[in-house]
Amino acid sequence: MSEPDPDHSYRLSDSERDEALEHLRTALQDGRLDLNEHERRTNETLHAVTNTDLVPLFEDLPRALRPSAIDGPKERPESLVPRPDGDVAKAEEAKDKKSGPNVNGMVIWGGVIFVIWGIPAIAYGGAGSLIGWLIFLMLFMVPAVTVATVQGIRKRSDRPPEIEE
Repeated sequence: MSEPDPDHSYRLSDSERDEALEHLRTALQDGRLDLNEHERRTNETLHAVTNTDLVPLFEDLPRALRPSAIDGPKERPESLVPRPDGDVAKAEEAKDKKSGPNVNGMVIWGGVIFVIWGIPAIAYGGAGSLIGWLIFLMLFMVPAVTVATVQGIRKRSDRPPEIEE
């Protein structure tokens, strides 16, 4: 493994130490480290001051398990984009979230129409107005609420299950 250039040696941040600990935890779960070795490396990671202190702890582990403090940020394919929660999603998923009907706009528009048309129709009890309002409700509001519900269910089912530690 190539060591970081001496010119690029710097003090570790808490998040970089956390990333290194996460990679060590993954190595333990994969069976690459036994419990005693994991404990030793975890302790040394917690006491590491610079990124060069981490190099000997990850020398015998695969490149994918090396923290970015050693190798620099990992190159991500252009099709991957970061999510606000830190996970990485495909660009198509990010695009899908932005596309689709503007359900909020439809609900707001429906509310305005209800105030202008629905409340007077109900208050005066005119059969024609009530039938017109019900048709509007069935054609615009029911599909909007259905689309919003289905999108919410799909978002929840697409997420991987949370693993408790």
